[in-house]
Amino acid sequence: MNPLLSTLVYANFVEAMREFGRWQQSSQLLEREGLLFVAGSTTFPVFMNYTIRLDANIPAPEVIDKAKAFFQALGRNFTILTYGQQDLDLEAAAQSAGMEQLFDSPEMVLETQVEPPMLPAAVEIRLVTEEREILDVRCISSEAYESIGISKEQTEAYFGVPQRLLSPKLITYIAYLNGQPASTAMAIMTEQVAGIYWVGTTKAARGRGLAETCVRLVSNAGFARGAKIAALQASPMGEAIYQRIGYRTIDRVKCYLAS
Repeated sequence: MNPLLSTLVYANFVEAMREFGRWQQSSQLLEREGLLFVAGSTTFPVFMNYTIRLDANIPAPEVIDKAKAFFQALGRNFTILTYGQQDLDLEAAAQSAGMEQLFDSPEMVLETQVEPPMLPAAVEIRLVTEEREILDVRCISSEAYESIGISKEQTEAYFGVPQRLLSPKLITYIAYLNGQPASTAMAIMTEQVAGIYWVGTTKAARGRGLAETCVRLVSNAGFARGAKIAALQASPMGEAIYQRIGYRTIDRVKCYLAS
């Protein structure tokens, strides 16, 4: 892949991590000395209290020491997110420090529009334009993400200020099954990239291809908005779906929990 696009995909990932902090009722976002710190509205460490190294020249042990100092001052545990080849030294340092690897997700990309889905008669797709629809997104996600160990209460905290998810940089679709919110996917737009996030389906609606439908739609919408590439970090449940759509793996995103 074009090295510039790889850089832009990483920039989209970082901006999404900022956005997750901005959506919450009360959170701290701090960027200093080449590091991003996000302290969320709860003490939950995963995607709520985390550090990302923005400058690869910062020594990995220094990243861990500064993250510890920042979060210990708040009385919180935290995670460090690593991204691909540029953070191999940080992965090694995290492991040496006894940090637990919580996940290892493929960074996947799509470089062209895909065939739009065929919709069953009982399914209605909406492009989100109102706060009440964001509440439906929150409802879907709070159930869907229980499957990977994130409680409903934590997911609701991520979506703490729903109107902030009506930002023009976001494109969000919802699938309604028999009139009930069932599946969703969103794109966070940055320069030349549509980053796909918060893909989820309620338990009762699974097995109908609704997540794939939403991902196809939001990916194409990102291209229509001017993206040159769509990108996502896949969960174990979603990886095969994204491969079927046409996404391919270019790197890995990992998460380490402080001991």
